[in-house]
Amino acid sequence: MQSERSTPELYPHMRLMDHHLDPNLDNLFEVYGESGEECATQVANGTLLTLLQMLVLVWMFFLVWRLSLPPRIQTFLHIAITTLTVAWFSPRKLESVMIFHTFSLISLFCAVQKLNGYRILGLNIMLLIALQNICSRANADDYFLTLRGVLMMHIMRLSTASFAIVESNVRSISFDQLSVYLEYIYFPPFIIFGPYMTFDQFLKMREKKWTRFEEQLGVFVQGSVLIFIGITLAIISSCYVDFFEPGSQFVEDALTAMSFRYSHYFICLSTQAFAMFLGSNIVVANPLNIEFSRSTLQTVSEWNRPFHTYLHENIFKRRFFQSTALNVLLTFAVSALLHARDYQMWLTLLALGFIAYAETVFRKRVADRFSMCVAAKPCAVRANCRVCKHKHTSLSKRVLIINLFFMILSMYHLVFTGMTFTDDYSAIGYPFSHTWTIWGTHYYSSFIISFAFLALSKII
Repeated sequence: MQSERSTPELYPHMRLMDHHLDPNLDNLFEVYGESGEECATQVANGTLLTLLQMLVLVWMFFLVWRLSLPPRIQTFLHIAITTLTVAWFSPRKLESVMIFHTFSLISLFCAVQKLNGYRILGLNIMLLIALQNICSRANADDYFLTLRGVLMMHIMRLSTASFAIVESNVRSISFDQLSVYLEYIYFPPFIIFGPYMTFDQFLKMREKKWTRFEEQLGVFVQGSVLIFIGITLAIISSCYVDFFEPGSQFVEDALTAMSFRYSHYFICLSTQAFAMFLGSNIVVANPLNIEFSRSTLQTVSEWNRPFHTYLHENIFKRRFFQSTALNVLLTFAVSALLHARDYQMWLTLLALGFIAYAETVFRKRVADRFSMCVAAKPCAVRANCRVCKHKHTSLSKRVLIINLFFMILSMYHLVFTGMTFTDDYSAIGYPFSHTWTIWGTHYYSSFIISFAFLALSKII
């Protein structure tokens, strides 16, 4: 459980490279202190040191963009510094660099040959799983886990660039035309942490013109506040056991889930600050919108907005099936496969997809049947005014009570899906039985509730 400290690793900061999977900060830094104060100090120092290394890259490229270097020189600079960055943050420098560039070369070759973007995405997922199998045979599961987060982000950028290249009307792409895609793929400040950006968002950030010193100062202050909040949440995530002793199993499960979420918020807020410093206004995650979400649908949408955008734009909106349920299942399946062969992540993501779908269907049925503003998504806002055609609006007492019930239910679903991320197997990967065993202690309640919602939606 969370109270059991994991053995410090030779490269503790490398656990950050797998932040999309199990951002367990106990494995990030060497925590030897027994008191809460010592734990907090060590986590704060460790997180700050790692962030400072990434901030060097952020400010370096903030200046590089203002030098107006020739496109080819700038492209080669991106590739060279990205190579050094991957090597710097990796325990196996040469292997990591070779793996990283192998994914790039295969994807870019296929894209230039105008191979379908979805085939390129599928090919990358197969390469990722094949790499995992090789590492598993070589008893290097821990090494794969340290590299997986970086490769997942890399695959997302590669597939995004591939979609753009394939869908362009250019028959034969020149190096000068390819260079802007290479800059997007090989952007050093976002290689380790992220965040993911669409190609258009990257171009907008790249072309940002700073006109006033006050604007830059304001962005610096906002970004610094985000980093401070992120480090605070990281401390809580790693050190809460030194300050608070759970009085029951449910409280312990809730705290384990909270630790998982808070370490995730640390990553999200830090990467959002990086993007802000470079001129982007993207929001990676708003912890309040997750902790106090209107519905489970909002939870999964807000958990990582850039990742949600990638899946929504490239998978869900493509409508591969006529059935909404099948499109939801496909979207969450792709999300799971991007995490390679991780049974716990597969089960968790598919469970979230099922829970969100069942709740959304039921609430839409209730909203339509009784004309109440209780759908999973609130009514639209136009001209700063909410447009609601329901008889019972969001300010109605019965609507407030129902929406409060679903907010509390969403909080419980966060506990149910997050309590499985314990320390037991975080460094080597979770076995298939681990998730089911822990869910069994709660009698699979989230699934039972979801099946009940689907049944009631047919009756009402």
